[in-house]
Amino acid sequence: MRQNFKGITLFYLTMLLVLLACPWNKAAAADSYKSLDLYYPTDIDDHWAYDTLDNFVNADLLNGYPLSTGEVALKPNHPITRAEFVSILVQSAGLHSTAQGKAFNDVNAGKWYADAVRIASSLGVVGGISSTEFGPDLPITRGDIAVMVVRTFSSSIQFEGSAKTFKDVPNYYAASAIAKASQTGIVSGMTTTTFQPFAKATRAQSVVMLERALRLEQTQLPDTTELITLASNATEQEITAMSEHSYDQVSDIYATYYTGYQLSFNLTSLDDLTSALDEQTQLDIEWISKPVFSIVERSNQYAVLEANGGKIKTSINAGKDLNEETISLDGLYRLKKMDDNTWKIYAVLPYEG
Repeated sequence: MRQNFKGITLFYLTMLLVLLACPWNKAAAADSYKSLDLYYPTDIDDHWAYDTLDNFVNADLLNGYPLSTGEVALKPNHPITRAEFVSILVQSAGLHSTAQGKAFNDVNAGKWYADAVRIASSLGVVGGISSTEFGPDLPITRGDIAVMVVRTFSSSIQFEGSAKTFKDVPNYYAASAIAKASQTGIVSGMTTTTFQPFAKATRAQSVVMLERALRLEQTQLPDTTELITLASNATEQEITAMSEHSYDQVSDIYATYYTGYQLSFNLTSLDDLTSALDEQTQLDIEWISKPVFSIVERSNQYAVLEANGGKIKTSINAGKDLNEETISLDGLYRLKKMDDNTWKIYAVLPYEG
């Protein structure tokens, strides 16, 4: 089951809210940043692709469908349209182009997917279902996804190894891309001998293929020291500002270092915390030990860091009641490359216990 919170830097704030008997309002200040409900799809618990789906949601790469309750459903087993997949592909791979691209009669300017189709077509990633139509609302097939993925990463991934032989892949335009994608494990098949190239790809299948490709990009790796410095600065500046009760400064720190889920979580928790504090309630925070960061994984667009050894002491003095907690900051930090080539943290995952 999904945890009720995912932050390390804000993990202790959630603990403090419990001590203060203040309810955690996930929808707080939704007008100024994305509501946390949008990061908690109701239908992916126990799904085989949960980790990948959750990761893409946290990074603002995959959106859910709104429900009447204000929550969202991700519909992981539903087909994904050509427009949806191309939009996720362009955003997750950080594709950019100023070229005009192909003109499709069924892609109108101003549509939410129009710019992604322009970028992808100008780079030769997509062609269309005909010379004049893109088919944005049609379900995309597994074979077409393999083609788009191989075209996208042809210069950033070395397609080496033995290709799998799928007995149901005919000699058609996607056959070579399916074979290439199987060389690197981007695709594995529906069974050991079948790929089902003409089957409608599900939303879960599409993001899993994409994540596998993204993790293989090793041609323009971020500098290790730069990533570690970023995570260290984010954590140390936040806790220093909190210890000085400079809460306005804390929100600026969040905007500088965080994005996606973690930014919304941090700002929501900060709003709840400052609302809970009053003249008779004093919050004090002090370092016990600062975390040491190390690289777990990195690729061209994404990275994972591990924090170890960090601890803080929090004290809440509310009249006659004094509550003290020692809180570990150990866990994983997930980062992504932004459009301006800077890096930001989009999810912080505390270790349990």
